[in-house]
Amino acid sequence: MSRRDVIINCLLVIGLMPAFIHAQTAAPKVDCFRLSAPGDGYAVGQASDLHYGRLGERTGLWTVCDRNGKESAGKIYFFSLKTLSTAVPGEKLVADDEFTIVPPLGDWAAFAAIHQGVGEEALQDIRRRLVPAADRKDEPFLDLEAVTIGSSVKAPHESRLFVVAEEPYSVILELTLEGGGRSGRARLAALYRYEEPSEHQGTAFNDGLEGFAWAGQPGQFYFAEEGTRSHSEIARPLMMFRDPVLGLGELRDGRLLPQRRASETISAAVRQCRRGDAQTLNGLAVLRDGSLLAVDRNGGLILHVDPARGSATPWLNLYGPEGLNLRVLLADFPQRRKMPYVSIEGIAVDEAGAIWLVDDPAIPEGWRESCLVRIQGVKLPDSARRNGDSRPSP
Repeated sequence: MSRRDVIINCLLVIGLMPAFIHAQTAAPKVDCFRLSAPGDGYAVGQASDLHYGRLGERTGLWTVCDRNGKESAGKIYFFSLKTLSTAVPGEKLVADDEFTIVPPLGDWAAFAAIHQGVGEEALQDIRRRLVPAADRKDEPFLDLEAVTIGSSVKAPHESRLFVVAEEPYSVILELTLEGGGRSGRARLAALYRYEEPSEHQGTAFNDGLEGFAWAGQPGQFYFAEEGTRSHSEIARPLMMFRDPVLGLGELRDGRLLPQRRASETISAAVRQCRRGDAQTLNGLAVLRDGSLLAVDRNGGLILHVDPARGSATPWLNLYGPEGLNLRVLLADFPQRRKMPYVSIEGIAVDEAGAIWLVDDPAIPEGWRESCLVRIQGVKLPDSARRNGDSRPSP
């Protein structure tokens, strides 16, 4: 490395320091929890996102699992405030409710006719993945990667649960909840598709829509495409990408339609925060003032994004010193790791200002159990603290 490169790198590090100092003035308190299904029936595996919010009488954390989660594949889990407040660090955190996504009421043909904008191939793929357990043969599971609560797109704009299925098509499912406990159902109410540009999609079909968060108005959502290309020629086994997309879009006519100028501006700001070869966006949380926290999984960073200003700033280093190096803290939790990064894929902020993260273990790890991380004692960005509660509420 030349003397000029050394000077430039030092200046870059100095430029990033205020963000980390601002976020962390003292050693934070970090607690880790194993995740278990209602009744402690089995370990929740491949949990791929987090959302903190209220839906009906339920307030707490929501998570979803991807297609590789074994018993939990394609399911939704809810953890109540009571469950979270009594959790013992290092022990199991048992979900209050488990929801299986089920077909819409009535005839599928009628539903498909209303949702023609999604495309026939995507509609048929979703239908196959919603086959009841008793009738399931070789049908694949839903590959759930994101969850949020927002107002329904159509009047009367009731609060609904929205989840993203990533593979093989990036599809958003609008859901209503029925029942709970071990046999809850999430009824499909509407369907939308994100048309990922062909040049953005890898051969594994698993680098598409990964983050999704309600933007405060019916039909308006922030979305994150985790990466548009591999970070190197041999990246595929490590699932490491770069050049992610963070945008604002509208659900309309069966599609997620990006607001192109805003999305390009925000994405460019995010990419300026990349450290090293890889940068992968895998989780979003909207703060009270409308700004975002976004997880860069491969970079080990949480970014603070201000969509209104089109700016992004490295806010918290998850591999940093002072008790917040997740590579050290989670080296043997819930099992021994061998990947060069901790696969954090979800972020949420509760009413007390605690940061919650969820780990979706990368496939090369060889095990599927997820864990939940709670970080206390870290200051939220100033704009969010001035407004008190930092969670969105539909």
